[in-house]
Amino acid sequence: MKLKTGYEVSYSEYVDMNDKNLRLIGILALFLSIIVTVPVMLRASVWKIDSEGFLFILWTVSPYISLFSADVILRMTTSISKLSLLFCVTSLLMLGFTLLAYVGTLGDKSSTYALIFVFVPFYLYIGGVIVFGIGLILALLARLSKS
Repeated sequence: MKLKTGYEVSYSEYVDMNDKNLRLIGILALFLSIIVTVPVMLRASVWKIDSEGFLFILWTVSPYISLFSADVILRMTTSISKLSLLFCVTSLLMLGFTLLAYVGTLGDKSSTYALIFVFVPFYLYIGGVIVFGIGLILALLARLSKS
């Protein structure tokens, strides 16, 4: 396969480059999600961190860490071909929901504002499991239909 730059690469090298790029986009999306979440949470807590606050921050970033961990474990244990695409799409959906939930409610002065930091990670876990799970099932079905 000839690239636009004029270099000749094999199809497997081309697929590997695409997988690496998709995985990098997914990792950047998770990193951006954490970068959005932590300052918004610190702002809501008036920039004070105690031990309970630290555990609460761990709770709010745990869906992103869990998705990354699931990706790493699946890469080590399976050979699903579209795993990078699935990881990238799930990461971008999580980033979009994070931006919508946290930045969309930034500056809210209600007494129940802090509840968003309880429920958004919970929704991210549910949505992440559903999207990632459906993607894995579809990838496995596609793999079975090829054989």
